[in-house]
Amino acid sequence: MEKSRKVPKEKIEKTQVIIKNTGISQREHSEFHNCHTELSVKQDVAFLKLVYGDKLKLSEADVTKDFINKLKIISKDIYFFLDASEKYLSPQNYIKSKNEFIKYKIPNADPNLFYLAWNGLIKNDSFRRLLLQTFSISKFSDVLCPQNIAPVGSTLTRYRTKLILADDMATNPDGTRRLSGRKLIDGSGLSMNEGIVWLPNGKALPMFPQAYVPMNQTHVIMIRHGKSIHESGGENPEFVGSGLWDTWENNRRISGSKSNFLKEEGIATAKELGKDFKVAVDILDKGGYPMWLWSKDAPIQVFGSESENTDQTARYFLQEAGYTNMSFNAIFGLNSQKYGALTFHFKNEILEEAYKIYCPGKEVTPEIKAKVSKMFKNRFYHYPEGETLIEADWRIAYTFVELLNSNLGKRILIADHSGAIRVFEAIIRTLDFAEYSTIKEAQDSIMALCYQPGRNLRYDYLQKKEYPLRKRK
Repeated sequence: MEKSRKVPKEKIEKTQVIIKNTGISQREHSEFHNCHTELSVKQDVAFLKLVYGDKLKLSEADVTKDFINKLKIISKDIYFFLDASEKYLSPQNYIKSKNEFIKYKIPNADPNLFYLAWNGLIKNDSFRRLLLQTFSISKFSDVLCPQNIAPVGSTLTRYRTKLILADDMATNPDGTRRLSGRKLIDGSGLSMNEGIVWLPNGKALPMFPQAYVPMNQTHVIMIRHGKSIHESGGENPEFVGSGLWDTWENNRRISGSKSNFLKEEGIATAKELGKDFKVAVDILDKGGYPMWLWSKDAPIQVFGSESENTDQTARYFLQEAGYTNMSFNAIFGLNSQKYGALTFHFKNEILEEAYKIYCPGKEVTPEIKAKVSKMFKNRFYHYPEGETLIEADWRIAYTFVELLNSNLGKRILIADHSGAIRVFEAIIRTLDFAEYSTIKEAQDSIMALCYQPGRNLRYDYLQKKEYPLRKRK
């Protein structure tokens, strides 16, 4: 029997360094190069043809062995581009770096090659793990919810960092309602006492006179926009953005981050919600604890996505509550997921053709539909010239935390879409994707948040379906 040969120590150390520097094991490296098959690449090219039509110069006939090898090289470059990204990169810098990568590392700066390489790469376990590490929103949960509960008797307990009090905090030991709270302790040097104001739905708010917000806290009132034109069809003809007028009624377009306005039902929802909010506003004003002190020179600060429906929602909401001066700040980071080249395409038509592309020659069954739908809903799937869901959630989470930290000492309003609010709730409640992916905040909810750095962010509802502020007709 032949004796095993001893491998030189220097060779072992050199191999270990190579594996360490690449960041992936030999097995994973092999899988990494098996992400692209001729069939899968041809199917993706056919899908791009569906999206771009005659504008696409690429065809299925171009998918040769050399072409697939080119995709493998691009895939490797994408992997190490992400692996080398800064740990605390901002969304703006990440998008800039990503665009520069496509410009300088992709042949002819072709975004379609990037799309093909990325979506083949998501079959690789190592790449998915890298995406989870790079774009995890759990890091934001650690910032907003550090799990620091102050000891009994401390001046900074959970009670001081909640805009709506829990039942045990709002009542005396004998069960009677408390009407006064604590003295202000925020380092401002001011001396004032909290008043506890009760709303007709049983909610108790600890408030300071003159709409004062502790300078070490950010208070947020948050609402969701109502029904929008691109959610369920529109009138004919309809402006769908980018200078395009079109005729569509019984189909649903894939919405964009902009050029999406409220339908009449959405306007009505915002107004009704504003009337609900006015109940709380009037009670607070009468008690000497206004929600906002506003004037021509001091408008209420409102934040939301760049989509027009969030601006509209905030304006109708505040006007019905009695506030006629607001400053709306549209923030790119709060936009919904970017669908890129698919934006404003008919959703039904895209799906019907996708069934034929990815399941050719087969009868379109519920199982086929589920398979294709799962592909598009995969949070790692990169839309052509768009982004992945995991990138979008990370961008929204980063922006939310930045917004809270930049508005200390203020009470602001956030009006946003369901997907963004879902991310907000996920990082506050420390939820993983499986838990928060199906959350859909109701359009009749009014949420209230209180953020103080180093303390657990607290949120509750001024109004929810179970405890409305007023009886609607």
